[in-house]
Amino acid sequence: MPSLQMLPVAVRRLLARRPWIHWLVVLTAAVATGAALRERVNAIDDARQAWGDAREVLVARADTRPGEPLDVDVRTVPSAVVPQGALEHDASRAQLVARQDVSAGEIVTAIDVGRDGQAGPAALLPDGWAAVPIVESPAAGAPIGARVRIAGDGVVLAGDAIVVGYHDDVTLVGLPADVAAMVAAGAQAGGVALLLLP
Repeated sequence: MPSLQMLPVAVRRLLARRPWIHWLVVLTAAVATGAALRERVNAIDDARQAWGDAREVLVARADTRPGEPLDVDVRTVPSAVVPQGALEHDASRAQLVARQDVSAGEIVTAIDVGRDGQAGPAALLPDGWAAVPIVESPAAGAPIGARVRIAGDGVVLAGDAIVVGYHDDVTLVGLPADVAAMVAAGAQAGGVALLLLP
């Protein structure tokens, strides 16, 4: 046991008489650390190249509800993670309105935004759709952007519709133009209800 206690003293004496040993150990450790870091950086670069080319896309800065303006950042991400219909960075100059819920950090796609240059309910209408004001009885309380069916007198008048706005006790509903007149007539008769979809 005394020899083990003397080992640190012997090592210190050896290093005091031969300082080049100390510097050789330090240099070897530095070279090994540098090689490990270089290997790690190369692995990161290889992984990045494996994802393919990068693209600039729009990413939402904050959670956004339907009908609200979208606040976006332009970010460069690997092409492999870019969803179909992702908006390019040129679209950031336009005033974008959310057509559906968009979460912070989400890549914004064409389906997430309303019509270009439009604001309010008109921005939420898909092409070929019209907005019809109805008075619900009773009110369903569907949020803006909710997908609904419209029924009157026990018959489904519109199988696909979107709540695009509210004004006083009137609900503004977007629906395909070919059924808009029938829903408007049903609303005038006073027996229209919204059926909420999952």
